[in-house]
Amino acid sequence: MVADINKKSLIIVESPTKANTIKKYLPANCTVVASKGHIVELNTSGSKFGTYGVDVNDDFRLDYVVIEGKQALIDDMRKLLKKSEQLILASDEDREGESIAWHLLNQLKPTVPVYRMVFHEITKKAILAAFENCREIDMNLVGAQEARRTIDRLQGFGISPLLSQKLGAKYSAGRVQSPALKMIVEREKLRRSYSASSYSSVEVTLEGKGVTFPATLVQVGDEKVASSSSFDKETGRLNKKVLVLDQEKAREISSAISGTDFTVTDVVRQSKVERPQLPFTTSTLQQDGTRRLHKSSKEIMSIAQHLYENGFITYMRTDSPNLSSECINASRAQVVALYGEEYLSEKPRNFKAKTLGAQEAHEAIRPSGDYMRTPRETGLSGDELRLYTLIWQRTLATQMKDVEKAVTTIHLNRDRYTLTASGSVITFKGFRILYEVAKEEDEEEQEGLLPDLEKGENAKVTGAEEKEHVTQPPARYNEATLVKTLESEEIGRPSTYATIISTLLDRHYIVRDGQTLVPTFTGFFVDAFLEKTFSLYIGYDFTKTMEGGLDKIAEGKENKSEYLREFWFGSPSFTGLACDLSNAKARTVAGEVKNLILPELEYSFVEDQKEVRYEIRTGKFGPYLSSDYTDPVTGKNKMASIDEKKYFPGTFTDEDARHILFPEESAVVVYDRYELRNGRFGDYFIRLSDEKSVNWPSNIRIKAKDAPVELIDLLCELPKTVATDEAGDEVILRSGPYGFYATYKGRNTRVTNPLTFTGEELLGGASETLPTFSIEGKNAEVAKGRYGYYVKYDGRNVALPYAYRKDISSLTEEVVKGAVNGESKGAESTSSALKSFTVDGEKVDLINGKYGLYLKRGSDNIPLPSELKKDESAVTEEKVAEAVRSFTPKAKKTTYRRKK
Repeated sequence: MVADINKKSLIIVESPTKANTIKKYLPANCTVVASKGHIVELNTSGSKFGTYGVDVNDDFRLDYVVIEGKQALIDDMRKLLKKSEQLILASDEDREGESIAWHLLNQLKPTVPVYRMVFHEITKKAILAAFENCREIDMNLVGAQEARRTIDRLQGFGISPLLSQKLGAKYSAGRVQSPALKMIVEREKLRRSYSASSYSSVEVTLEGKGVTFPATLVQVGDEKVASSSSFDKETGRLNKKVLVLDQEKAREISSAISGTDFTVTDVVRQSKVERPQLPFTTSTLQQDGTRRLHKSSKEIMSIAQHLYENGFITYMRTDSPNLSSECINASRAQVVALYGEEYLSEKPRNFKAKTLGAQEAHEAIRPSGDYMRTPRETGLSGDELRLYTLIWQRTLATQMKDVEKAVTTIHLNRDRYTLTASGSVITFKGFRILYEVAKEEDEEEQEGLLPDLEKGENAKVTGAEEKEHVTQPPARYNEATLVKTLESEEIGRPSTYATIISTLLDRHYIVRDGQTLVPTFTGFFVDAFLEKTFSLYIGYDFTKTMEGGLDKIAEGKENKSEYLREFWFGSPSFTGLACDLSNAKARTVAGEVKNLILPELEYSFVEDQKEVRYEIRTGKFGPYLSSDYTDPVTGKNKMASIDEKKYFPGTFTDEDARHILFPEESAVVVYDRYELRNGRFGDYFIRLSDEKSVNWPSNIRIKAKDAPVELIDLLCELPKTVATDEAGDEVILRSGPYGFYATYKGRNTRVTNPLTFTGEELLGGASETLPTFSIEGKNAEVAKGRYGYYVKYDGRNVALPYAYRKDISSLTEEVVKGAVNGESKGAESTSSALKSFTVDGEKVDLINGKYGLYLKRGSDNIPLPSELKKDESAVTEEKVAEAVRSFTPKAKKTTYRRKK
């Protein structure tokens, strides 16, 4: 299908940044708008299909509702569509993008021709070519997306309420989230049950033909000496029959061979090559990005999305390492230009996906266009430059020659002892030249150099020492290794991995410890419940099979309805989720799933010469310890919450349980009348005269141990009235967990120096008379707050336009009325526009702002050149169009809120 680029067109993409980039390449008759992601979602409340929003009895029909805040956007798109001759749906080319295009079509109900446009990169050539290669919406892709969404809803909304009900707090389960949690928890269980083994090795330094080189003792008589590979990686136990040296035996051998000559019994010389890695896919980009840039998967994908939307790289959600001929030709030309023909691979290289299920992709992630821009030519900086550099290097390396190495292994013997020495020398750098940092060439070429010894020649031992080793448990997952394992197990799709990890962190099922991911007690409880009740659904094979089914739907090889029907209602070989949910509700006993059993714990300890037994349980307020110790004060069994920031199930001990149930309060500093202690909620002071205790605010600069006695005296007196105005309203000084503050007339003000605070500074502004307006029979009172002036009206606080927040001298009833009626949201009202223009079919207003003139298009504030900021007459239609078309919105910075 060919779309006519000369017709008046409405083009809808997903991202505002993407829309602005595409506009640069299109004529004025093309209007590009952004849907800002999905415009509809499954109903979660009041659905006619029940709480799931899925009608399981009517072919799994979905109850869609417009996302809150998107109706106005849809209405605007309908208006633009009425003025257009064709509609072009250009959302992303994956299943989600196809689904967005389908929902746009259903909501807009166009009467003009409709085209589905896809492109893998945002360049002029790619966009213009896309007009020539449009198609219809692929309903197989839409069906696969709807099937995935349906399963996620049925499984998540089916299991999560039961999980919350039985564990006693709000928890969630997910089709891919739960297997990922299982993976992290199972690794932690392996670490917990791991039995560390110790062994010693003999490390030797030899000299032959004037060259000093290292070797290792590998055999004594007929017995091979134990090394790290002799022990099982998961259990730590010896897995083969070898000689395990202890430190004493290793020292004895070191002493015996020191200063002796060893004879070369064999020399093995080999030539090896190191091939470049495949081009980046979504998964490998996340793995390499998190490792090299020390960012989360979510941050890596956000940076990549911004690079894609601004035209620097191709689409960043792909399973395929395939490269286009355009890319291969551009890469080979740049290799020659930068490094010469000698570094160019003999033949062009291209690659295929390793997994049969790879989809949602046409090409690997690479620099966009038919010219491979070097990092320096992009003008990028910071993390965007660093990530682009990784992508550029990985792409260019595919068309470069392999690294060539000369590898030598020498075996030496004396009496009963056999040594082995290995070394490799790079003989041709190949693609490694891309990754070189400043380094002496001779240094790299001499790395691992061994002497040119032959069989029968001798080498002298110039040093020998024993080294003790302890086997280490399996490493915890970090984001890179978790993503790699999820992909290898075919759980989920690479494009979802960042969201999966983010969800587990947000739910506090796992936490970060440096770069590693550590499961919490909450995570262990959730996983234990799912293992007991829904083990099939969090199994790796089941999840993999489900993904395979979705792939078949996308390819048109499987019927969506039959797939969902079997999942929900079952088949001869599978009971179905509906039945399993019903059975779990009836058979699961809350008391059983609320008790966590960890290996290697006695679940007892001695306190006051008495044995105390305890359990690890969970309830409404999270994990806690319950013991059989009767508290002499309350007469009840002693219980205590587990601090999940301090204690983790993978390292929990019986001694930890003792500290939690019987915390030791320590007196750190004693003043003349105060004692500083550290308790469950941090530092606090005890006044010795009456044993009054006061918590030390954690968010002030002075540490408790450095606090002057005068400040502690004041802290014990709070709350305290420090001033009173003529009307009798008091200024009260208080303290809280975030420091000192004062309250006056219902308003809190932070106090930085409570010792010198008198309250007079708050009274100073009390005499200001603020106006009151009558709006629709109700008083609208102007008040002054932390961010300036605002209006109190009908029980709510209403922001004033920005121009009046610092100065209300020109405030009128009309402005206040507009604010309380929602016509102004605290920014400049559209009525304050000095002029209005139309650029590419969109209204653009000229606003006089705090820092001079600027342009406003929708929610975008567009700056003007400095010479136009103060001269309204110089702002012409041509200047406005130039500013608008060259404007690129900044990427929104992701903010993280601490979970309450």
